[in-house]
Amino acid sequence: MNQLKNGKFVISFCTACNKKIWPPYEYCPACYRRTLTVTAGKLGRIVEYSRSWLEETEIIVGLIDMGGILLLGSISGGRGIAVGASVELIATGATSDGKIHFHFKTLDRVDSYTMIK
Repeated sequence: MNQLKNGKFVISFCTACNKKIWPPYEYCPACYRRTLTVTAGKLGRIVEYSRSWLEETEIIVGLIDMGGILLLGSISGGRGIAVGASVELIATGATSDGKIHFHFKTLDRVDSYTMIK
């Protein structure tokens, strides 16, 4: 949790069964061997997304596949927000009460996906 507060996204990785684990655990839930803590990549793809309104401000939230780990977070990027679009994790954090947040920006500039109008 401290690493998220500092903006660093880390996961556990099991070298015995090659499994990525989120949230991080000391032992692999699949084979029960000790895991390594590794810095996760910053690139992913939008699996689903939705528009939300908070006090008259539009927020776009999405389910992001980060190489087999699914995260829910806010997305910015205008026209490139679409299912299948590439995104980059640009901010992570955790509040004092334990709430975790992720923010992504789109990398694709395409019109062939299902776009938010």
